[in-house]
Amino acid sequence: MLTNRRLLRVRLFFEGSIVGIFTGVVVATLRFLLDAADIYRPIIFSWIDSFGKIFLAVVVMILIALFLAKAVSLDSQVAGSGVPQIKGILQGRTQMFKPFRLLTIKFFATLAAIGAGMSLGRAGISVQFGAAIGNFFTKIIYGGNRQHEAVEGNFLLTAGAGAGLAAIFNAPLAGVIFCIEELRKRFSQEILIAAVTAAVMASFVVKIVFGVRPVFETITATPLHVPAVMTTPNFEMATALTSAPTKFIVLFIFLGVICGVIGAFFSKALIFALDTYDGLKIFGVKRFLIPLLIAIPLGIELPQVLGCGNVLVDEILITHLAISLLIILLAVKIFYTLICFGTNAPGGLFLPVLVIGALIGNIFARIGNTLNFFTADWTTLFIIFGMAAFFAAVVKAPVTGSILILELTGQFSHLVGLIIVSGAAFLISDLCGGEPIFSALLERSQDKKAHDL
Repeated sequence: MLTNRRLLRVRLFFEGSIVGIFTGVVVATLRFLLDAADIYRPIIFSWIDSFGKIFLAVVVMILIALFLAKAVSLDSQVAGSGVPQIKGILQGRTQMFKPFRLLTIKFFATLAAIGAGMSLGRAGISVQFGAAIGNFFTKIIYGGNRQHEAVEGNFLLTAGAGAGLAAIFNAPLAGVIFCIEELRKRFSQEILIAAVTAAVMASFVVKIVFGVRPVFETITATPLHVPAVMTTPNFEMATALTSAPTKFIVLFIFLGVICGVIGAFFSKALIFALDTYDGLKIFGVKRFLIPLLIAIPLGIELPQVLGCGNVLVDEILITHLAISLLIILLAVKIFYTLICFGTNAPGGLFLPVLVIGALIGNIFARIGNTLNFFTADWTTLFIIFGMAAFFAAVVKAPVTGSILILELTGQFSHLVGLIIVSGAAFLISDLCGGEPIFSALLERSQDKKAHDL
């Protein structure tokens, strides 16, 4: 038995590496094309300055809506984020998808939806792509052996999912933690071996394509103001923070409380948006056409809210926007994300959630600076903390969120502060009735399926 487990671990090491490499290639391609869309989308919308060009834009959006409706009709797994589907498969509650068909259709459908400006993320999609690649190689390697396919298939599917998250954010540790904290909710050496090798190889491939450039390009280039008590070695961190000015710890907790309240509302509003579309019996082309048509005036007047939103984070890090504009951007980003996600179009939540958290952190910092609670050079730190807190409030994976932000910023001295703000957001969201969004989406889909039967 011990020998068999050792052989299993060796196989998972090599198989995880293969899954990670191919996941890295697919996700790097997706990221490259969506980055290009972020560059050319505002240029295209700025070109729309007459009735004739508006009419042409409407025609293009109708064609995209037709394509999305057709894609979802071909495979129901194309719809939505992809993370709830993976959780359902691992729990034995959802049928396994056809990996090659899913990859092909959802890849182009995601490009069409996000490229056109829908406020959706690409990380959840990357998680599903990685899982599909893991399942694809399981079928190739163990297609004739049901026992191996059942056991190692789940390991490789989980590892591929983590590799997808690691690749899209260039954050291998966050990918591994996500596998354990959100997908499997338990630890084993086999999962760890497969997940680590897959995540590291996927990140390696992405680094070959993009270098060390992070998703939020400005986030590592912007200097963070850190008081002396927060730059001590890790083993002195707890003592240092307890001697820090009390107001900073209180402010971290207060930011977490705000993110927790808004996060709980946001999670419930996402489910409400899905139910509203279904209740009004808006299906097919009309369902996707609503947000696509809304994208036209937004693209002309407020292009920052379109797409995933990583460009918006870069903008607020380097630009001193008025508080009134930040509040408008926050409100529009939230409501447009709800409108887009409610369609169940191909697209995830991770990046919109991080962007909303960044806007909350920026507004919080600007108000605090106005009230002379702290100086303006604290702004970047609160933007980063807002991202982690809102992620913890919505996804209910505070460890994954904290590690993700640490890898994105490279500022590991902020670990304790991130834990404080994420823990506060998690607790307040829970007290406000906020559920883990991906679990809530899975339960909703299962209830809907049972009702349809």
